[in-house]
Amino acid sequence: MYIVLSDEVERKLRLAAVTVYGGKKGDLSGAIENAVREWLDKHATQDNISKWVNDQLGKPSSKPTHKRRR
Repeated sequence: MYIVLSDEVERKLRLAAVTVYGGKKGDLSGAIENAVREWLDKHATQDNISKWVNDQLGKPSSKPTHKRRR
């Protein structure tokens, strides 16, 4: 995986990783993984992942939409 960060964000991330984890090898990767996990926990619910996948595949959403007959 390749990501691009602004110089300011990268500098702050590196400083924070050293402060929190002590500056050992792999600490930056650990900090990024923890941040991504937290973001996923907040934003990536099963419902919105399923909806996105269905949208990408051109399938209707999993919730049926029945029209009532009169």
